[in-house]
Amino acid sequence: MEYLKGQTTRWILPDFLKRLLPRRFNRWKFQSKIVLPCLTITIFLNTLYGIYWGRFSVKRQKFIFSRPVAVYSVLVGLIFAVYYVWQVYEEFTSGRISSRDTIKIYCYMNVCICLLNYVTQWGITGSIIRFQNSVPLFRVSNALDMSMMIVWRAVLDAALKMILCPLIVYVTLILYQNRAHPEMEWTSKTSVKTMLPLIISNQVNNCFFGGLVISNLMIAAINKRIRSIVREVNMMQTPLQMELQKPYYRMRRCCELADSLDKLAIKYALTVSRSRGYLRFTDWSMVMSMVMNLIGITLGFYNEYLAIADYYINEEPFDLYQAIVQLVFLAVPFMELILVSRISSQMLQENKKTGDLLQRIDLQYADVRFRQVVNSFWLQVSTIEYKLMPLGLLELNSSLVNTIFAAVTGFLLILIQSDLTLRFSLK
Repeated sequence: MEYLKGQTTRWILPDFLKRLLPRRFNRWKFQSKIVLPCLTITIFLNTLYGIYWGRFSVKRQKFIFSRPVAVYSVLVGLIFAVYYVWQVYEEFTSGRISSRDTIKIYCYMNVCICLLNYVTQWGITGSIIRFQNSVPLFRVSNALDMSMMIVWRAVLDAALKMILCPLIVYVTLILYQNRAHPEMEWTSKTSVKTMLPLIISNQVNNCFFGGLVISNLMIAAINKRIRSIVREVNMMQTPLQMELQKPYYRMRRCCELADSLDKLAIKYALTVSRSRGYLRFTDWSMVMSMVMNLIGITLGFYNEYLAIADYYINEEPFDLYQAIVQLVFLAVPFMELILVSRISSQMLQENKKTGDLLQRIDLQYADVRFRQVVNSFWLQVSTIEYKLMPLGLLELNSSLVNTIFAAVTGFLLILIQSDLTLRFSLK
């Protein structure tokens, strides 16, 4: 395991990159060395897309506002808005887009989300920079022990949400356009222009998703340490250990564990408060994404129904290839919702597990100071109502997918009933 860990660390950071980093980086934990390149890539993409106006100052060792980056971001946002708004206007006025074109409508709805992200993220740039400087991410991460399996599982979840889902959509879009427009090359710029709004609209949500993944890792590591403390304290108070150990040893060991538990309480409070606090910077984007996905998924399934109904009732030709492509475009938003629901549920379960572990500690013969720390920690956990509710409208938990699915099913039943009534009334 140690050999694998060393090989993995060398693969993540080449020698020339290690020389550019401070010497204390070599003493960082494995999870911190994973988080650093991921965080760097995320900030780079935010800057590249024109969403973020800050930069990291090596001299000051903190994030600061950058005027050149702000000018670049405004230019990128204006070019994006002018190009896509004019393109949408031309296609609607010329009649080149209809309600049956699920793919185009879904992409143009993401244009609206992108414009909203630009406006909202630019308006809260100062708050975002202050929030970034207040998060002791690597200090807390280096103080916790995490297994490689849990870290790589978190990396896999992030890769599924941020890389695999856009890649599936991109490949499907290329295959669809290659069949619909065989005269164009499969590397057509049209695919890139169509994918760009989808990527930028998901960037803010991906940042929040990555923050939840990291927070979940930290809470899981805290619970792992609390679990070991629970076992040790409860074992020290068994009749056999009470006879073998002297009272002074138990008192000294309880004081050491109290210090450790006190530090864990501080890390827990930082992790929970920062993960909840980051939601207010992404809540508008998340709500709009859910609304647009709800509309897009409903419209997509309704168009699939119309194609099947026209085939069986009106005996019109059925394009199976286009139906499969549209199903892929509908499946990817569902996959993203499942991933968000899953990581949010894990975060809620880990927070609940923290309080349950503290209640398992036997305090009958424990030291007075240890009792005070445990009671204080448990009171802190019980008073924090950890809920992820963007704009207070919809809670992110395991029921999120069921809620969206129920809404889509309800709207579809209304639309299908209206369509069938109209079809048979005309006959």
